[in-house]
Amino acid sequence: MAPTEPIRARGFTLVEILVVVAIVGLLMALLLPVLMSSRSQARRIQCANNLRELHRGVNLYCMDNRMLYPILALKPTANTSATRLRDLIEPILRDPRVFKCPEDRQGFFEKEGSSYEWNAALNGRPQDGKLEEILGSSRTPMLYDYENFHPDNGNGFSGKVIIFVDGNVVK
Repeated sequence: MAPTEPIRARGFTLVEILVVVAIVGLLMALLLPVLMSSRSQARRIQCANNLRELHRGVNLYCMDNRMLYPILALKPTANTSATRLRDLIEPILRDPRVFKCPEDRQGFFEKEGSSYEWNAALNGRPQDGKLEEILGSSRTPMLYDYENFHPDNGNGFSGKVIIFVDGNVVK
């Protein structure tokens, strides 16, 4: 009989397993911030889309009301006698989700009925009126986040998403 070679178990050594775990950990550390940034950017885009829908609702309201902007409360909890943005526009848009910014973790949606603040300087004024003539329609804000819900990306608005009366959105 010929001597037989010892049978070796086939498998990974502890060192090989630790190297693979270290590489996977390094890849996760590199990719996680990128994934979190893209999620934040997606929420910012959703917020901008909500503002576009609200802008559309305000414009539809104006078309039915002699091209005058509505008279809305700046903060409905502070001025309970004035109409809330949500109460005026929701029947037109029929989707309550557009009033909530995905980054609103401070409860403005629950307290005020919306995560977005109305520019009270437009109250009762005609569309394309003096205010827009002075500032320009691309510089007159219509709606914007109540607070700096989003990370500041250097757009000059400290983390707020804003829609102007011409429909231009700064995110």
